[in-house]
This record gives sequence, structure tokens and C-alpha cells, in this order.
Amino acid sequence: VNYQSKVDWRSARDILRCNPLFHGKPRFDSVIYEDDEDPLAIGQLHFVFRCHLPGDVALDLAMVQPFGRTAWTPKTLTDCPIRERLPLKNCHFIALEHVIRGALLCPMFWGKDRMHYLIDCIDEDMYLRLNNIH
Repeated sequence: VNYQSKVDWRSARDILRCNPLFHGKPRFDSVIYEDDEDPLAIGQLHFVFRCHLPGDVALDLAMVQPFGRTAWTPKTLTDCPIRERLPLKNCHFIALEHVIRGALLCPMFWGKDRMHYLIDCIDEDMYLRLNNIH
């Protein structure tokens, strides 16, 4: 995915993976994408495919499993946004042109794999992006 950095406005690129057997293990990366209801929409890629429409038109789509906002807060103080993985029945399709960039989510190790920290310290762009949208 190509995107414009919020640090210096240069083009940058994230290589996203969506593969059920990546070096012997499943790998489904997460993304930030444009959404009307959530200015910081986060989802995990499940499928990426191209639809060929009449008139030589191709439409690139992705099926994403969203991570929703949650009112739950951890006992430890953190500035990282917390997201809850929604059930698979909440998956929806988005055009790949609406994917902004990749995202890193870290599962919370308190027994349930639904809650995740959204990591903002990957690079300067992610820090600015997450803290400006918040």
C-alpha cells in the first residue's frame, strides 16, 4: 500500500500480507482504512481480490474484520488506543483504495484475545497519524 507520510509528505509504502500459509503459519496483517463512521477504522485483512467488471474495469477489494472502539480500560495507565476485535460476522468489504496504511496491534495477555493495543510508536508517521486523529 502506498501512502503519503504525515512527517514529510513523501510517498511511503507498507507491504501487507494476507496469507493463510505464510512460511507455514497464517498471517493476516491489520490496516487503517477510511470509514464514514470511524475516523480511525482498524481492520484485519482476511481476503484481497480483484473483480473484473464490464468495460475493462478492475476493482480491488478486501474483506476486513474490524476492530471496534471499546469503553473498557486496562488497570495499567496507557496512552495507546485500545481496540476490540469484533466477531467474524462483522466482516465487511472495502475498496483497497480506502486502505490508508498498515497497522500494528498487540494482543493483551490477560486471557482474552479480543482486546488489542494499537501501537503508535512504530514510526513518526504512525505516531502523528494516531495522535492527530484521536
